Amino acid sequence: MLYLRHMDFLKGFDLASLPRKKYMVIKYVLDHPDEAILMNTADLAEKLKVDPVTIIKACQGVGLEGFHDLKKRLKETVRTGSKRGSFNQVLSEFEVNTSTDEAIRNALSRDLEMLTRTIEKISFEKIIEACKAIVASRQTYIIGLGYIGAVATYLQSLLRSHLPQTHAVTEYNGMLFDYMGHFGKGDVVLAVGFDQCQNQTIKALKKAKEKGATTIALTDSEYSPLCAYSKHELFVYTAPNYFLSPLIGAFSICNAIKHCIVEITKPQSTRQSKAYQKLVEEENVYYN
Repeated sequence: MLYLRHMDFLKGFDLASLPRKKYMVIKYVLDHPDEAILMNTADLAEKLKVDPVTIIKACQGVGLEGFHDLKKRLKETVRTGSKRGSFNQVLSEFEVNTSTDEAIRNALSRDLEMLTRTIEKISFEKIIEACKAIVASRQTYIIGLGYIGAVATYLQSLLRSHLPQTHAVTEYNGMLFDYMGHFGKGDVVLAVGFDQCQNQTIKALKKAKEKGATTIALTDSEYSPLCAYSKHELFVYTAPNYFLSPLIGAFSICNAIKHCIVEITKPQSTRQSKAYQKLVEEENVYYN
């Protein structure tokens, strides 16, 4: 991400003038900003096989207070750069001459990588905490606006037979405002948003927190604006410059939430599943 090299605090600074280890630290952060902003000092030190003090001194060597200061600056630069160039970068990938077989294989391989990395990134404890809140809720509202509405609708369909007080909020303005008027204590509001998160999703989660609802964010970064208003965060891994990539991990986490809630609510959940299956058989829903 070359635009990072033009960050204001680096203008006029000759990185090559840094001692070798300090140069290695700064160069790695600039070359891997999305990864670096999710690390702490100890994580980066272990990754680069240096002393944590070296990380701090490297940041001070370019005029910053420390690694936390560097991450704050990276956060805004990455967000701004992503908004400006991510779609163009996606289009540039499509312009590369590859066979149809290669294109299909690459897409499936990336999906597999994203699911594998999501498993590594997600906190099982956070999923359990979120599921307990949903089970105990008076009403659960799942906000997914725009193309993310597919995630909200999918999660509602998974939970509806066990928790009928579950609502998918997928439309802007009127529908969203109507539901926002009902947010309150005892409710759960789960907001789904990635990368350029919709402003209305952010405002709705903020309103839910102000009204005393338990708030959950399903997003792709601890620096998502949704995290400022969430009690529980569920993170997915996304491949850089891959169009709609967050949805792969999001649908998978929805499945995990479903299974977790079924386990938490046994034996009631198994009785409900059997009753559902009986209705399906009685109505002869599927072709035999």
